[in-house]
Amino acid sequence: MLLLDQAAAAKAADAARERVGEYLLAARLDRLREHTLDRTGQNTVAPWADRLAGVRRMPPDDDPGR
Repeated sequence: MLLLDQAAAAKAADAARERVGEYLLAARLDRLREHTLDRTGQNTVAPWADRLAGVRRMPPDDDPGR
């Protein structure tokens, strides 16, 4: 039973790390976009959080060489 608990905990930790990584990436990209907007005064791109959501819905690439 202990191994199952450890496996479940490891799986939950991996999922949490992935979510945190996605959040940090989206937050950093938003800051970069805002910085660019401040410099250029142009806002012609979609927010990164919207872009990442679209990428998440894409099926995985079956070709590891790409």
